[in-house]
Parts: sequence; structure tokens; C-alpha cells
Amino acid sequence: MAGINDHANEIAELILQIGRTAYADQAGSGLTQAQWIALRYFARANRFSRTVSGFADFHATTRGTASQTIKSLVRHGYLTRQPSERDGRSVQFDLTPKARRKLADDPLENVVRAAAALNALQRDATEASLRAVLTDVQRINHGESFGICHLCGHLQSNEGAGGRCGLMRESLAVGELGQLCTRFQAKP
Repeated sequence: MAGINDHANEIAELILQIGRTAYADQAGSGLTQAQWIALRYFARANRFSRTVSGFADFHATTRGTASQTIKSLVRHGYLTRQPSERDGRSVQFDLTPKARRKLADDPLENVVRAAAALNALQRDATEASLRAVLTDVQRINHGESFGICHLCGHLQSNEGAGGRCGLMRESLAVGELGQLCTRFQAKP
């Protein structure tokens, strides 16, 4: 009979194998795994999180490594660089139309299709379980937590017209509520 640690090891190996398998056939794409992760991050991140620091924290890497990945994507026309509207000192990155077209061939889509084939109960349970594992690993590694704006404790209601980020003290459009934030705080 298998013990809890046997199952836990199997789950950890399966998670890693899914990631390796997703990128196994992407050699001809012209992008590295880190570049794909960056494109996906910048496609999902809210306007406060589309920075070198935000990507570095999300990708669990150094700012220098994140900066090199981002510079290569800017150089190849996948990201644009612009001063932040909030303070003018920091820089924000946005996807170009070329990047959006490239994301149509994202190697992660095979995993998305496989997850979509699960029934609703399986999808909900898998998402909740993987989110719990990720949150715990981030806590153990003293990493940043990330989440979606509409699940964040900083979100203040704005009568259905989006919301307001209490931390950044700015209004959020309805479309921004589903975006990824590096300043996420779980609701109590």
C-alpha cells in the first residue's frame, strides 16, 4: 500500500513531467521556454505587474536574468517598453501584435486542451489542489504569491463597474479583474 509521501512524490513528478512535455516539441518556435513563460506572463499580468521585477518574482529568477529574457523579446519585436504612467521612473512592458500572433502557437495549449477535457468537478478540484500546492511552495521558499485581481484582498467593490485596488489606489476596469497581479493578497 502506497503511503502519503509516495503519492506526494508522484504528484510532484507528474507536475514536472507535464511542464517538460508541454515544451518538448517547441524547438522550431524560435523561443526558449523562459521566453514563452514571459510572453504568457505579460499577456496575463495587470498594468501594475508588467515590469522586470514582476516577471522576475513570478518566474522565480533574478532581476538580471528576467531583464535579459525581456530584452531579447523587445529586440525581436514581441514586447514594447514604455515609462510607467504611475511614476515615470519604472518601465512597463506590453505585448505587440506580433507577440499575440505568436501566442496562438503556444506549446502550453496542449495542456490547456487536456485540462479542458476534464469534467467540471475534476477541473475545479485540480485547480484548487494545484493552487494550494503552489501557495505552500511559495511560502516555504519565501517567494511572492500571485493571484487574480478578483480574488485579491486589496480589491474594493465599485458597484459592478469593475473595482478599485485598495493597495494601488486606482480604479480597475471589469476586464482587469481577471488579470494576474504580483501584489496579490489572499482574502482573509
